Amino acid sequence: MSARPRPRPRPVAKTRVSADATTTTTAPAATTSNKTDDEDALFMRSRGRTDQQWMQLQRLARTNSTTHVVSLDTSEDDDHSLEEYSPPPRLMKRQKQIKRNIPRWQAVGASKLLSSSSEDDDDDDIVVLGGTGNAVNGTPRKRKRERSRSRSITPPPELPAHLLTNTRYLVRQALAVPQRTPSPTFLPDESTDTIVLDPELAKIAEAVKKQTTQHKIEGDQVGGPEVVQVNVKWIPHPLNDSAQKHIWMFKMKRHSTFHDLFEELADLASIMLNQLVVTYDAKRVFASGSPSSLGIWAEGELEAYDKHTYEYIRTRRHQRPVSPTLPADESDDDESHDTETQSGDEELEAESTSGDKFKLVLRSATTKDITLTVRSTTTCSAIVKAFLKAADLPDVYSDVQSKGKGKPYPRLKIDGEKQAPDAEIGDADLDDGDLVEVIGI
Repeated sequence: MSARPRPRPRPVAKTRVSADATTTTTAPAATTSNKTDDEDALFMRSRGRTDQQWMQLQRLARTNSTTHVVSLDTSEDDDHSLEEYSPPPRLMKRQKQIKRNIPRWQAVGASKLLSSSSEDDDDDDIVVLGGTGNAVNGTPRKRKRERSRSRSITPPPELPAHLLTNTRYLVRQALAVPQRTPSPTFLPDESTDTIVLDPELAKIAEAVKKQTTQHKIEGDQVGGPEVVQVNVKWIPHPLNDSAQKHIWMFKMKRHSTFHDLFEELADLASIMLNQLVVTYDAKRVFASGSPSSLGIWAEGELEAYDKHTYEYIRTRRHQRPVSPTLPADESDDDESHDTETQSGDEELEAESTSGDKFKLVLRSATTKDITLTVRSTTTCSAIVKAFLKAADLPDVYSDVQSKGKGKPYPRLKIDGEKQAPDAEIGDADLDDGDLVEVIGI
């Protein structure tokens, strides 16, 4: 068996020493070239490729190689810079397999968990605990918190109506807003009697006059003053102690609508026109009405409310508790000492000509509620008589007081106390729309 041939020793590059050894500029260059030659000698070169082929291979290697840059800036674009970074294909494939095998909540990073926390927290900035920190100073990175869901569309709780009304009133008082000057009175158009029309135009004008006279309402034919006075009483909210009642007087034509009157009231009360409610005899009045449609002859009184005030008063009026009426045989001993009720067929307005007007709701055990307009100087006996007449009940108690304890007669009962027949209703300190019981029927 022949001996294995001995490998050829590698050739050793010979170093060339420059003749001028005293110069320092050429010495490092010689050392670098020698080192490069030594490293190239460690590799076996392929003799079958030319220099152009090697240059093409180097260009392909440069184009295929990708450079990945990771930004360490602490700005808000960290998420975008991290997304641009793409690891090698093998690493991405490995990460995809890991994500499939573990639950989703474990795969979410610490930054995602912190950003999806409750939005009720007042802090706008959060500290990212997980992931890579700041490579420069090693401190935790801070960034703006991104909302994970939309804002809540639930409106805030609505403030009570009386609180809003009271606030508006206090603001108007603090700013000392001057009252608006009344609107000018529109004078009627000038007479056209002096204008001479053509025969055809004269016939048309005459036909129009006849048509307007045919469509006149019955109020014009019956008569009455052409201009009426309308007094409007402003009713503030019952819970607004600082508000004041106002009375405004207007003069308008009998058959004119209330459009201009409503606009004037809204300006005086400093409210929106759609928030104004006007009533007449406890019935709502609209802008399309007129004094003639309400039956106002020469003077009438309207009541104006804010919309929330009107709803509050109406609901409180219907929800007022009713105290139980006493049986007929449980009259007190004080009934024998009461004075006689006034006799006659007198009406409520005929008894007194002075005092403020207000409305009372009378209720009994046998009839429905009846609303009467009374004055503060009206006696209780006159109110009972008017109630019996409005309820179509026989007037058997108003003339003569019953004798004995067992025979009762109708009386007014306010807050559990029986009122004397000759007592004035203004002494009971009642408000507009209060409920009064009628007992003894």
